[in-house]
Amino acid sequence: MDNTATPRQRWALYCITKKDYRNEILSKEEAAKLIKELGDPNYKKKVNKSLSEELLDYLKEHFNEMFNDAITSLSQKSIVVEDKPKDPKKWAFVGFGCGITYLDYRKNNKKAEEIDKAARKYHYDNIEKMFLNKFTKKEHKYYEKIGCPLEAIWAQDQNMQLSYYYKVQDFAKSKGIEMKVVSRLD
Repeated sequence: MDNTATPRQRWALYCITKKDYRNEILSKEEAAKLIKELGDPNYKKKVNKSLSEELLDYLKEHFNEMFNDAITSLSQKSIVVEDKPKDPKKWAFVGFGCGITYLDYRKNNKKAEEIDKAARKYHYDNIEKMFLNKFTKKEHKYYEKIGCPLEAIWAQDQNMQLSYYYKVQDFAKSKGIEMKVVSRLD
């Protein structure tokens, strides 16, 4: 009996939830945890988020990991030379190679379909903007000048795509949804 929730804790829970906790079997620790969780002004927002909104939060939370992989890709620089004997043209090439990467899942899985649709949208919208905002105007101009704009590298580099879609796969797995990342060089 010494470890049960105090009248003040029960009153706080009532004020937050409008549910009578006077006859509930509740320890002080459980009551404190509920007060902290339910009293958080963002709690209702967290509870009512859609799967795609949760995915965006997850991707933002893990953005630095993806960005570190992007930096690894940007450090890979080479020159592509036209295969012709006289005056061959040369182009700069940045990254590990152009790839096509996508998610594979059971097609009748509506939650997986929602995650896939949101992942494709966020890849070329929210997360791409976060990626581009990490660079100065001077850096943007440099990549444009060498013929490899950052937008193109973000969209095409297989390493960057894999990093992004593995994060989406990790999120899906945390929700009990089976998805597989499929990738090939283009």
